[in-house]
Amino acid sequence: MSDQSPLEWLPSKGWIVLSGRADPLSEIRAQALSRHNASGAIAYITLADDLGDELMDDMAELGAASGYLVDLEEQDNNEIYERLSGAAMIVVDADGQGGRLLRLLRRTAIHALKEALQRGALILLEGAAAAITGEFVLTADGRIESGLNLLKNALVATDVSGLAGDQALRAARSELPDALFVGLATGSALVLGPEGQIETWGERQVAINLADPMRAKSAFGRLSVIEN
Repeated sequence: MSDQSPLEWLPSKGWIVLSGRADPLSEIRAQALSRHNASGAIAYITLADDLGDELMDDMAELGAASGYLVDLEEQDNNEIYERLSGAAMIVVDADGQGGRLLRLLRRTAIHALKEALQRGALILLEGAAAAITGEFVLTADGRIESGLNLLKNALVATDVSGLAGDQALRAARSELPDALFVGLATGSALVLGPEGQIETWGERQVAINLADPMRAKSAFGRLSVIEN
C-alpha cells in the first residue's frame, strides 16, 4: 500500500483488481489480460450454472490463452491449492452468490490465492466476488460479517455509485464508523498494485467513503470521495 493512501491491502508482488458487475462493453477484462504474465496459466473460479463457459469464451475472444476451471466443491484441497497458487491470473465470478463463494474460499482457496499473489499473479474479482474481499462484508439481509480481508478495514459494495442512496450501506456505516467503504459501479474497477499503485479502470466510477473526508481528498485524485 502507499504510505499516503488510506487504502491498505495485502502486500504482495501481484495485482488485485476489484470490479463491479461485469459489463460486456467494459475494457476491464482486456486490461487485466494485458497486465498479467502472459506466459502463465489462467485459472477460473465461478459459481455460474454454465461452469464458466460464457466467461471463458469472452476471455478467449479478448485473446486469453486457454485456461482451466477450479471447482471449489468437487476438487480436493491439494489440487485446488496447486492449480490456484501456480496460476499467473485468476478470474473469480460469484454469479451473485457472494456468501456461498466466501464460505468456499475460506477453506483452502484463500491461502492459494494469497500464495499466487506472492508469486506475482493478477486476481480479477467481479461483482459479488469483489464484495467479499474487504475485512467486512454486508450480507443480503443487512448483517456485517468478516470478509477475506484482502483490503484492510474496508467494506466493498458493487453496483453502487455512492453511500447516500443505499439504506443498507448507511446502516452499515453507523456500525462501522471508522471503516473505509468502497463503491464499485458496473463496468468500473479499483486496481491495487504491488508497489502501492492505485488505479481505476473501465468507467472509473469508484466511490470512496471515509470517516475523515479531508484525508481522502488529499489521497485520491480521480476517485470519487463521498463525505458522510
